Amino acid sequence: MSTQEHPIGAVVVGTGFGLFTHVRALRAAGVEVRAIVGRDRERTAQRAAPLDIPVASDSLEQVLIDDPAIRLVTVATPPHAHYQPVMQAIAAGRAVMCEKPFAKDLPQAREMLAAAEKAGVVHALGAEFRYDSAQALLRRLVKDGMIGDPLMFSRIYQQPGGGEEEPLTDWWTDAAQGGGFLGAFGTHMIDQVRSTVGEIVAVSAILRKLSTSRPAMTSDDYYNVQFVTDTGCRGVIEAAMAFPGPFVMATKVAGTKGAAWIQSGAAFGDPEEVWIKNADGERQIPMPQELINPLPEPFAVKELIQTEMDRWHTKGFDVAPYTKLFGQMKAKIEGRIPPLPDPAGDFHDAAAGQAVLDAARKSATTGQWVEVEKP
Repeated sequence: MSTQEHPIGAVVVGTGFGLFTHVRALRAAGVEVRAIVGRDRERTAQRAAPLDIPVASDSLEQVLIDDPAIRLVTVATPPHAHYQPVMQAIAAGRAVMCEKPFAKDLPQAREMLAAAEKAGVVHALGAEFRYDSAQALLRRLVKDGMIGDPLMFSRIYQQPGGGEEEPLTDWWTDAAQGGGFLGAFGTHMIDQVRSTVGEIVAVSAILRKLSTSRPAMTSDDYYNVQFVTDTGCRGVIEAAMAFPGPFVMATKVAGTKGAAWIQSGAAFGDPEEVWIKNADGERQIPMPQELINPLPEPFAVKELIQTEMDRWHTKGFDVAPYTKLFGQMKAKIEGRIPPLPDPAGDFHDAAAGQAVLDAARKSATTGQWVEVEKP
């Protein structure tokens, strides 16, 4: 029988981002979504119904016992609740993809990595923007030596805000639950740095709350992290969830033989171009066909969109990159060579990213440079 007749089955854990993005991307990648798991069985069933997901449950363990056709578990719960479903999936011998921020802290990340490695299961991190067209092409240029040895990496992202009256998910505003913009968005930037210019070995960070309308919020909505890599490249990543003024987004890498950058549009999601300047001159680099992503399609079931995060996540920007990530995973599960040469992040990357996250939070508290622990 072909895999088309018996597609890989998956269960999605999480009824927010998992429902909005994982379900659509899994199906687009040719994976059958057979179940979804949430905290409340009745609410999970109500949210699953419009997407025709056959099983809605509040027990991942039971779902995995009941359905041996499920070979992949995707975890999209809040970060403080990643550990249990990840470990259940590993114990059941299933492949597992876990969202970021990955863990409560580095020791927990190490434990999940060790368990996955010991069990021999396929594991991946939800670093889907490795397959964002512009980010993927920029990484290829740097890795191919087109600008020589990287010297400086700079990425800045500032949203103008405007949605501060909208509710945020509880965990997002609570530092104790792993909330904040560094964890939510900074983890993507950290992964881009690590996969493009090398391992981050030391950081100096600022974490602040700029919002004036959320007095109970204990997490950050702004971060600035300076870093140095094991190759000697230095850099800075900065992002703000709501910084008054115009939208700002730029990514640049300078090296010993030139520079490369992403020419961004006026708003997030606008078409981007990748440029390079080296001994051959300054020019735009054509996007390889396999890196071109289809335009995002907004999530269609509007009554399920309830918070500001829901509004962001239902615009569809993540779906095409996630489809490629799941395509890479699917090939590994089936024992095939993945379709793209660009590697997906795995639990090794997850633990390494968690080490940077922990170091950045420590630096922001102490006001000092902090060395990053090896994962």
